[in-house]
Amino acid sequence: MLVFVRITSFLATAPVFSGRQIPAQQKVAFSIVLSALCAGTLNVPLDSVAMDMLFLLILKEAFAGAALGLAAAIFFYAVQVAGTLIDFQIGFLMANFFDPTFQTNTQLTGRLKNVLAVLILLATNGHHLLIQGLLASFDWIPLDSYIPAWSDGRLASFLLDCTAKMFQAGFMMAAPIMGTLFIVDIALGIISKTVPQMNLIAIFPPIKILLHFAVYLLVLPGLFYLMVKLFETMFTSMSSMMKIMGA
Repeated sequence: MLVFVRITSFLATAPVFSGRQIPAQQKVAFSIVLSALCAGTLNVPLDSVAMDMLFLLILKEAFAGAALGLAAAIFFYAVQVAGTLIDFQIGFLMANFFDPTFQTNTQLTGRLKNVLAVLILLATNGHHLLIQGLLASFDWIPLDSYIPAWSDGRLASFLLDCTAKMFQAGFMMAAPIMGTLFIVDIALGIISKTVPQMNLIAIFPPIKILLHFAVYLLVLPGLFYLMVKLFETMFTSMSSMMKIMGA
């Protein structure tokens, strides 16, 4: 029961697994199968868990699984932050639509980056590493013990540090395109002052869109590299969180 709660809460918050593109029935079935396989390898005696504390242990397992999934999802949100910054600069911010991966409204460039991030994660077997990290958490965070990091603030500080790194990574991915579009804005502003007869209102948006996609193609290899490094940081953060929660 405790194993199932941790695995289910992790799949509900972890990137890729938490998306609506995976039916809920398949998520539950996967959680049951994974729990059955994992429970057979754990050496936790049932009599060591007091029945009157079982409810608190269930809450602890739900929190532990959700926290591990959140530690991974925070870095995945950096891709969406980068897309939002780019769309704000290019003028696509009003074109919102629903993103089933994050279950939120997102912009055009943000959705494109999300798809690329999911493909890179799957191509590098990142989903396997997420499951391995979840299973390794049972070694660091025993089922019959509590999480001392709740009270001393280490866990909250770690999550805040992950959030800061997420915004930093998102800005790094968006910086080349944002910088180029900012220079274009300055150049077109100077042209509009020197040649007021030009109808820049009509040609301004298409120029920015074309330059956006041109620069996007140029920086795409670097974007792939940043995403791979971002996922490496994501797995390292999951390991660090397990050490904090299991201390």
